Formats: sequence, structure tokens, C-alpha cells
Amino acid sequence: FFHRAEDRKTQAKASFDASMNTIVFGSATFAGAGAVALLGSCFSKTLSKDRGLTNLLIITATVCCWLMWLITYMMQLHPLVKPIPMKEE
Repeated sequence: FFHRAEDRKTQAKASFDASMNTIVFGSATFAGAGAVALLGSCFSKTLSKDRGLTNLLIITATVCCWLMWLITYMMQLHPLVKPIPMKEE
């Protein structure tokens, strides 16, 4: 019923390691998807005129999607369980 401090530290470290593994795997997935999209745009004959703009848009979209995923995932790690209402004066 009572846990020793070492057990809690070990559990916290295991939880942190699992979270970091998920963040690394998710980031690698987004990087891979962005790389595939960039390679696809390089081999497209229809985008030869605006290739620079297309690549910029692909990179921007990939970074924005990755950042949204990362923020959502990290918010789930430490949720705000019970909001504390502010007292009006």
C-alpha cells in the first residue's frame, strides 16, 4: 500500500521514457511524411514553375501539423483536472 521513494522515482522515469519514445516516434513520423511529400513534389512535372512555393507550403504544413500534434500530446500528459475559478472582487 505504501510505496518507497525509489519505486516512485523508477515509475516516474519509466513514464518519462515512454513519453519521450512516443514524442520521438511521432516526430520521426511527421518528418518522414514531410520528406515523402517533398520528394513527391520534386518528381511532379506539373509543379515545375512554382516548385519553391510548393516546397515552402509543404514544409510549413508539415511543421504546423507536427506542432499541433505535439501540443495536444503534451497537454494530455499533464491535464488540468480541476480548474480553480477566479474570485471576482
